[in-house]
Amino acid sequence: MLLPRAKKENYFDEKYILKAYDKSVDLMYLYKKYKHGNEDVTIITDSALGKEEYKLTINSAGITITASCDNGIFRAVSSLRQLLFDYKDALPYCEIEDSPVFEKRSYMLDISRCRMPKVSTITRLIDLLADLKYNEFQLYMESFVYKCKAYPKYTEDFDCLTPEDIEYLVDYCEERFIDLVPNQNSLGHMRTWLDEEEFKPLALTDGNHRSTTINPLLPETFEFMDNLYDSLLPHFKSEYVNIGLDEAYELDKFQLEEVCKEKGVENVFMDWLGKLSDHIGKKYGKKVQFWADMVYKYPESYSRVPKDAVALNWGYDRDITAQMEKRCIDLASMGTNFYICPGNQTWITFTGKHDLCAFNLYTCGKLGEKYGAKGYMLTDWGCGEGHTHFPVWSLIPAVMSGQISWNGANEDPRHYTRYAEKYLDDYVFNAKISSRIRMLQQYYLLEPERVPSTTMCGYTIRCPLTETKAFCFDLKVSGEPIFFENVIWYVNRCLEDVVKTDFDENWKRQIIINSKMVILSAELCLIRMSQTCESEKIDELVELIDFIAEEYAILWDRENYSKGKEHFLEQLEGRRKELLEMK
Repeated sequence: MLLPRAKKENYFDEKYILKAYDKSVDLMYLYKKYKHGNEDVTIITDSALGKEEYKLTINSAGITITASCDNGIFRAVSSLRQLLFDYKDALPYCEIEDSPVFEKRSYMLDISRCRMPKVSTITRLIDLLADLKYNEFQLYMESFVYKCKAYPKYTEDFDCLTPEDIEYLVDYCEERFIDLVPNQNSLGHMRTWLDEEEFKPLALTDGNHRSTTINPLLPETFEFMDNLYDSLLPHFKSEYVNIGLDEAYELDKFQLEEVCKEKGVENVFMDWLGKLSDHIGKKYGKKVQFWADMVYKYPESYSRVPKDAVALNWGYDRDITAQMEKRCIDLASMGTNFYICPGNQTWITFTGKHDLCAFNLYTCGKLGEKYGAKGYMLTDWGCGEGHTHFPVWSLIPAVMSGQISWNGANEDPRHYTRYAEKYLDDYVFNAKISSRIRMLQQYYLLEPERVPSTTMCGYTIRCPLTETKAFCFDLKVSGEPIFFENVIWYVNRCLEDVVKTDFDENWKRQIIINSKMVILSAELCLIRMSQTCESEKIDELVELIDFIAEEYAILWDRENYSKGKEHFLEQLEGRRKELLEMK
């Protein structure tokens, strides 16, 4: 069985023995080897097939790939790669016919908010996406994460992506038939910039409020955004740019309160969208994508979406996912191009929330196909706690989304988890460990409350030990000790299996370190509830904090630029100091 599953996939008992077999199953190696055919492979061009559609037949005559262009050949070779991995030089006779459900199958990676992955980390992810038949990739930017020629002083003291890095990644993606789309927020989520004296005049604020939103009515704001675009967009080949515009919480407040009352906040938003879209089209020859949440309540405003722009319909938690059908109906009824955008639920959790993620991925697949979404985008966010979760927790969602976006959500939802686990165990880990990863992504179900966009352990580790109220919960109200005692037991039990399983050392250490963070935070929740702790337990927890801090720094520096890791380490040091003061 292939993954993503094929539309038609029949296998037979006979075997074809390869004449020119070698052991390499690297996708790019195989594509270059087979794209023009050889003694084992015949390539047939059929212009009637879609761009990514292909037929793969293996029989006594050898391997036949039928496609309309190189895109289809590449997708066929990615399927052939899995057969070679499984069967080596003796391939089963088969008949495979395949084509994607969604035209665009996208993955968005947040490289802001502390964790800035190195080029080698990004290319590792791109290789996985290529094998899973994604064809779009986005690097989300909202802060100082690349060498911006317009404002070089803000990154002069640390390493981050350069223009040359971006161009390398563009070419790397292009070789794998993936479109690398620039993603620069352009309204909300601009706090890092607005905290600087140079840009404070652009903020929507009363002077006392720490703003995240720029004032779209100021000509200086437009100039600032174009400086960002001019530093970024020329390095990309994509015809699109994602300009963000989500969660502009201050848009109808402060300087714009009266304007929004008079014109309507949705019209102020649409004016800014239209202005940026028109400018980007004329100056850079690109079309825009934008997050649609600011106008969800005003579906009539979709009539003002610029031609060829793409609205990104996102929602992650269970209640919001349940509202997404109406948004799909609104977008489709107005003829607006849109993507359906689930999330992988890893942020502010240490490990993720698997069941909620799976529900979100499946539901979005169903809705996107039903209402004609142009694309399906999996979002992989960091957040304000320091982006503490390591990439291992994104693997199961990435595989599930690859399957759903290519073949559709047309099976029992539970199957997608099993398919993802088998794929990862066979092709990534070479060990049966994915089920334990999934189980660790479920620890939050043992907590006393389900918290939107985070877990109780994921959130409270940043808070002083004297605080029991955090976000939307109070540990003194809901936090019976047995809940967190169960979390500690459960995570430790899962870790026993992880530790004794032989697989990639880096992936293993990522699992262990984030799981240890869950255990630490659960222990600290117990202390918060009682405001007491025995001396021996304090020593034990201080030792755990020291282990986590050292290991976190090592694993961070392996895959990411150093800047950013201090954010979480400072939080750890705060908890360590508080424990010692208690002692």
